[in-house]
Amino acid sequence: MRAKLLWIAALILAGCAAAPDSAYAPTSPPRLKAALEAESDGARRYGRGDYAAAARRFDEAARTYASIDDTPGTARNRLHQARSELAQARAEAALLTLESAERGGDAGLVLDALLLKAQAQLALDRQSAAQQSLAAASGRCAGACPQAASLHLLQARAALAANRAPDALEHADTALKLLQGKDEAAETGNAWRLAAAARLAGGDAGGALPAAQAALEIDRRLALAEKIARDWLLIGDIRKKVGAGGTAAAYRRALDVANAAGLADLARIAARALAADAPVLQGGTP
Repeated sequence: MRAKLLWIAALILAGCAAAPDSAYAPTSPPRLKAALEAESDGARRYGRGDYAAAARRFDEAARTYASIDDTPGTARNRLHQARSELAQARAEAALLTLESAERGGDAGLVLDALLLKAQAQLALDRQSAAQQSLAAASGRCAGACPQAASLHLLQARAALAANRAPDALEHADTALKLLQGKDEAAETGNAWRLAAAARLAGGDAGGALPAAQAALEIDRRLALAEKIARDWLLIGDIRKKVGAGGTAAAYRRALDVANAAGLADLARIAARALAADAPVLQGGTP
């Protein structure tokens, strides 16, 4: 969800934190120290939104871990690298990177790799492959699986892409319940956005608007420009569906945010939506 913003940064930083502090001591083997430093620097760059540089640093860390036969470290950094590539909308590259992460990781990393694979496959509109990845992930996510909310969010995305709005809403609502009381604002925003999109697709435009506004409030607080633009696009679609005023204003906000953040693809979508809405605003027929 696509992935996911913050969830991803937290996982990366958690992965780096798994190494003992003593690993950074001057007496550490040089290659191990270099690998840990590259991984930590990659996490810092990811947190700053410099995804291209983060991917390079994680690749460097993975290669260094491989040179000292540290399979878990190699797999972990390939997973970090794939997240960074997905953040750059490089889904094909992420899938290639994930192949090695799946081979060398422990059970938790394999589950994370399956979720990222499904995210990449959905981005590439490979619905059947994504369903297979999600089914495999579901089989590994039993009981109190920490990734359960993320799994349900991806299942909601897949259901929406397959025009199964009721299933999408069920998964989004389940994710919201799992996220309740947890410090995972970005994932909660994703869940509200998916719930809104599912309600709109299911014909409940009135119920979709509060969910979309909840997502917008969270994304503004987190300063997530891409998500804010998507929220305004969704709000515009909802307002258009219910015949409420402010449709063009919502699309304009999406366009302004996308342009200011350099999000060319979203800017084009917003511009098209604004142009399509123009005849209505001018009193003509859509």
